[in-house]
Amino acid sequence: VLLPPTVLPVKYDIKLKPDLANFTFEGREVICVDVKESTDEISLHVKEIAIQNHTIVFKSSEGEVKPEGIAYSMKDSTVTFKFEEMLPVGDGTLEMEFVGILNDQMAGFYRSGYKDINGTKKIMASTQFESLDARRAFPCWDEPARKAVFGLTLVVDTGLTALSNMPEKHRCYLEGGAKTEICFMDSPKMSTYLLAFIVGEFDFIQAQTNHGVLVKVFTPPGRSNDGKFPLDVAVKALDGYDD
Repeated sequence: VLLPPTVLPVKYDIKLKPDLANFTFEGREVICVDVKESTDEISLHVKEIAIQNHTIVFKSSEGEVKPEGIAYSMKDSTVTFKFEEMLPVGDGTLEMEFVGILNDQMAGFYRSGYKDINGTKKIMASTQFESLDARRAFPCWDEPARKAVFGLTLVVDTGLTALSNMPEKHRCYLEGGAKTEICFMDSPKMSTYLLAFIVGEFDFIQAQTNHGVLVKVFTPPGRSNDGKFPLDVAVKALDGYDD
C-alpha cells in the first residue's frame, strides 16, 4: 500500500545492534521529514518489528509531541501514529526505538549459515531489501519513489566485520571493548531497497585498478583464495569501463 504524501522522508539516521547468537536486533532511528500538509497522523511501513511506544516523538520548531495512538495494520504492513495536535508544515524529525528478528527467509535483515575452513558452523547477518523488505529492518517509507539519504551505524561484536554501501566514517569501542560501533558515511539520495549491509566474520583480498580504484572481495574466513577470480574480473571490468 502507498503511504499518504502528507509527510515525506528526507534523511534516515539508523543505528542497529544485531545479536547473532539470539537472532534479534535492536534499532534506533531519527528520520528528518518534510511535512507537506498539516496533519495529525504519520504512517510508515513496518513488518515483523516491534516499536517501543514510549520512545516515539515528533520534534519541530514548535516543540515536540508524542503520539496518543498507535495503530498497526498487518494486512498493509504499516503503522500509523496519531497525534493529539496538528503537526506544523515544514521540517521535523521523527524518532523511535524498536526491536526485530534476524529471520531465515532471505528477506529484510536476515541470518544465514556457513562453515569456516575448519568446518565449524557460523552465522552472518545480511540484507535483501528489494523490493519491499526494508520495512523488516527499520520503519520507513518503503516505496521506490520515496528517496532519501541514509546514515547508518552498526554496533557489532568486536572482531566481526561490518560492511555497507558507503565507506566507513569512524569507529569506537563500547562496553569495555566488547562491542564496536561503526559509523558509515551518508549515502546519496536513494530508494530504501538500495540500502545494504552485512555483519560476520570475513577475510578479504584486494587489488587496485589501473585508474587507482581499490577493489576488495570478502570471503568466509580461510577461503580468501576463492575470491581471486571475482577480484580479477572486477578489476578488469572497472578498467574496461574507465577506458
